[in-house]
Amino acid sequence: MPTLRGSAPSFLLLAGLLSGCGSPPSVRYLVTISPSNPRSVLVTAEWEGVPHDSLVLGGFESTEVLKISEFSALDESGAARSVLPETGTFLAEGRKLSVPRYVVRGPLPSRIRIRYRVDPDVREGDPHVGFSGVRYGYLGPNFGLITGRNLFLLPAEPGQIPRDIRVRFSLPAGWRVVTPWRRAGDGFRPGIGGRFADEDLIASTLAFGRFSERSISVGRTRYRFAYETAHPGAADDSAIGSLERATRTVRALFGRDLGREYVTVILPATPDGKEIHGEAWAGGQGGTLSPMTPTRLRRYSKGLLEAYLKFSPYRDEISRPEEYWVLDGITNLYAWRAVASAGLVDEEEVERDLASSYAGARHVEGAESDLEKLYRTKLDTELARRVEAPFLLAYLDRLVRERSGGRETLDRVVRNMFRTRPAASLWASISGTEPREWNEFRARYVRGVEAVPAGDLFGLAPAEPDPSPPAGTPVRDLTVIFTGDTNGFLEHCGCKVNQSGGVARRATVLERLRREHPKAPVVDLGNAFTRPEKQTELDYLSREEQRLYLETMAAMRYDASAIGMNELLFGSGWFRDATKGLGIPFVCSNVAERGARLAPASRIVPSEGGLRVAVVSVFEPPQGPGTLPQFEANTTALSIADPVSSLARAVSEVRGQTDLVIVIGRLEPVTIRRVVRMVPGIDMVLSNASGTSSLIRASGTPDAGSDQGFLGKTLVLYEDSRNYGLESVKLLLDAKNRIASAATTHHWLYEDVPDQPRIRAMLNRFYDRVGSRDSAQASVRPLFANSAVRMNGVYVGAAQCAGCHRLEFDQWKTTHHASAYKTLLDAHRHYQPRCVVCHVVGFRTRTGYKLGSPEQPLANVQCEVCHGPGGAHAAEPMAARMERTPPESTCLECHNPQHSDAFVYDEKIRLVRHQAAVAVR
Repeated sequence: MPTLRGSAPSFLLLAGLLSGCGSPPSVRYLVTISPSNPRSVLVTAEWEGVPHDSLVLGGFESTEVLKISEFSALDESGAARSVLPETGTFLAEGRKLSVPRYVVRGPLPSRIRIRYRVDPDVREGDPHVGFSGVRYGYLGPNFGLITGRNLFLLPAEPGQIPRDIRVRFSLPAGWRVVTPWRRAGDGFRPGIGGRFADEDLIASTLAFGRFSERSISVGRTRYRFAYETAHPGAADDSAIGSLERATRTVRALFGRDLGREYVTVILPATPDGKEIHGEAWAGGQGGTLSPMTPTRLRRYSKGLLEAYLKFSPYRDEISRPEEYWVLDGITNLYAWRAVASAGLVDEEEVERDLASSYAGARHVEGAESDLEKLYRTKLDTELARRVEAPFLLAYLDRLVRERSGGRETLDRVVRNMFRTRPAASLWASISGTEPREWNEFRARYVRGVEAVPAGDLFGLAPAEPDPSPPAGTPVRDLTVIFTGDTNGFLEHCGCKVNQSGGVARRATVLERLRREHPKAPVVDLGNAFTRPEKQTELDYLSREEQRLYLETMAAMRYDASAIGMNELLFGSGWFRDATKGLGIPFVCSNVAERGARLAPASRIVPSEGGLRVAVVSVFEPPQGPGTLPQFEANTTALSIADPVSSLARAVSEVRGQTDLVIVIGRLEPVTIRRVVRMVPGIDMVLSNASGTSSLIRASGTPDAGSDQGFLGKTLVLYEDSRNYGLESVKLLLDAKNRIASAATTHHWLYEDVPDQPRIRAMLNRFYDRVGSRDSAQASVRPLFANSAVRMNGVYVGAAQCAGCHRLEFDQWKTTHHASAYKTLLDAHRHYQPRCVVCHVVGFRTRTGYKLGSPEQPLANVQCEVCHGPGGAHAAEPMAARMERTPPESTCLECHNPQHSDAFVYDEKIRLVRHQAAVAVR
């Protein structure tokens, strides 16, 4: 969604646009919220001293967000004046946004009344790509919030800035308005110290409803916290304590006050669970801040920092463009440090997460890595501002501490920097050093020539074998069975060395485990859908096989299944089509389309011993160069919310209803640590993150498979059996259902595991039914598809060759090639086109083997598979020559990594090479 929120340049442009000369008008706004029309806000603006020729009013938010209707202009007599709706442009951070404009045509009297309606429902996203769980505006039966830029229009022409702005409100009975503006009669007057009225009007957050207040004093500033009275826990001592500690941390960083008052509106989420994000400016902010969480406190702290760094009148400007990045670095680093000071996160964990994100960001193509060009580049700057800038400052903090023996810190550097106006240079503000001493640091790291060795600086705390604090004495046990990363795998074709795996074998082991552990929860961690290596679209056979795989999952009665990357790889439409009617209990808390989740966030499962187990799922999408372009292209219509905040909401909904909470899905090790820190109440995390974080790779920390154990009291396990097996973990629980210990067992699906009869029958019926269809056969690429000779030649079979090449024929009969078709018969694969193509002669060519044909004359891997079609040679041996010595590439048509992973040409060719004196001519 195009937006100007949180943009320092946008406010600078706003000030420039609204400044000018001439005799400015004045305006009196009346904002009306009527119970009879609860979904809109009526704005009436009484303008005085307007220009005679025309009045041009414009918005400061995009037309997609600022939704205006019923615009009208009336003169003093009540007569309607001509209005021309237009679309203007506004530049924000190098992007041109389309904003609404209205031209009231002259000649005009000095007084004009403007009326229009505004839809306050401003959601992040749009109907095309879907909506996230964030709202920037909301109006409900109990309260509402709207920002000034989503409500007010101001003159769009220089010199027409109102010299006096007043705002009154007409609200439902019992409601009041909370604003950062000072009282003026029966209304309010925006502005700070008699200035910045226009910016204060546009940038402030307004809240409506029934509110009470608490306040604290920090320095000379009074911090007012208004909270909605229907939500009494919003301003409890713990929440106010967190806000106060964060506020004191930010104030101490700069060593000065903001102003007389700073007003913060504390709201709950909307009734449908959506976060409300109001705007932060010099005089206050507001939004969903209750119940208090680290993420919400970070958002508050970030807004407070921006009042010092970005917004008039308190900001300290940086005069050197090459140091603009420092503003982003301070804002994003100290927002988290303020949360850490409140005790909601661990500061070291924050820096580790920054290090991991930094290591990953360095590999993102199309992103700006030269921080000194941050506001002059055409490349994407999001990662640089949000990740690289704060991490560089955190790294700088380490260096200045080391060089000074702990006497100098980044806190002191920042305070020195902003002691003067304009702010001093960052490098000149580091005590005990000269700016030139940091030139190498700037050249290597700030300008992005080299990456900071993040992996050497920050590691991941290893998981421990026991919980901390220790649980009580075990009184019961619970077994949880899990699979993951199975990639829609049905069974091996018989060609690979490792023949482990297969759904029919898995069903056998599941039956046994369920007999041993009745009501043991069975969950899949995601990626149950196929992931073709080279297909950008699923062919008919792949779709049918995928559906069959899901049918076997349904038959195995999974209790919950996570949505992973593979489930979304071919788009949400395919996910819905493939799963329709099967009843597989997919769960996912953070993936939505057009505002609606693809699956429920959680599922409560009755378990052994009467325990109630909540299974909550989340999906952390892959990022960086390893992300499949296909995945990115097919998920543009989806909204994937932050996994940590999504889990916080989902876990809070189920924790009181259950005895144990298990989180499943794709979560990287660094994110898991954030989850454990920031989301209380999780007993176990089961992740199928196939790779490790970039930080782990950079630091040489052992991989995810050895990172299993307890993080605090939360057990963390990573699935690593893939399609070759399944795993179970036996949990010993104390009287409070806390995990005291855990033991994991891998159940490998070796060839000695028999097929479960029901699933075996499903596979056989599928091959017989689907494999013979033309559309299924057309899904399989023929061998040597680019060879016209092989595609159009006449195949005759090995029996035709035996008359002249008896020794070669007899030698061929001793090889496995001669009985290749029998392996399909034994496995009931003779109707599976993907298998048949490499076990017969010329499948899907003009004269080759046809599915369902008898074994003679073209079944098995015969002479013509290696030497080419022999019809012409059999008819005229001397005139039509065949390929005497096939190259290695001929063998690799079938003996490829997908089907023959242990194939070594130099070794295997000896097993089939003809030893006879008579050669093929």
